[in-house]
Amino acid sequence: MSSNTAAPHIETLIHSVFKEGRCGDFYIVDIEIKGNNQIVVFVDGDEGLTLENCKQISRTIEAVLDEESTLGGIYGLEISSPGVTRPLKFLRQYNKHIGRLLEIMMLDGTAVEGVLKECVANGVMVEVPSKEKKGLPELIEVPFDEIKETYVKVQFGKLQKEKKEKKEKKKKKK
Repeated sequence: MSSNTAAPHIETLIHSVFKEGRCGDFYIVDIEIKGNNQIVVFVDGDEGLTLENCKQISRTIEAVLDEESTLGGIYGLEISSPGVTRPLKFLRQYNKHIGRLLEIMMLDGTAVEGVLKECVANGVMVEVPSKEKKGLPELIEVPFDEIKETYVKVQFGKLQKEKKEKKEKKKKKK
């Protein structure tokens, strides 16, 4: 099997492992196969992905790939979460990022930046800053079929700020 036909075959094998439910509730976000038989599988789950989850998924996929003669037993396999450098692809990914800041690149070339509030039938509801200086934020619906790519924006210090606010609220209640 040539490398041109091997990659789709390997992808099919890996997808079948997930379709059969052998990797629990985790799902494939993307698969990259490089020329030197290096296979990278980006996996996600509704509750996130731990290192232990990655190890278990790796063992499950390795068992299938070890039986595959086209690889000749020589390949590298990496299981990883998509991370913030990769765009969101599926509704399941959007759902787990409710409350986080997103940067949405639209098909028309414009960008929308705001906090994901909810997922609806055909898109997402995003809270964007008001165009007026002192105006209230606006809630807009962004249809999925108009989205080119969506990235979760990392907000440094947000977690510490939230913890500090919770402590202050507790002090006021006492």
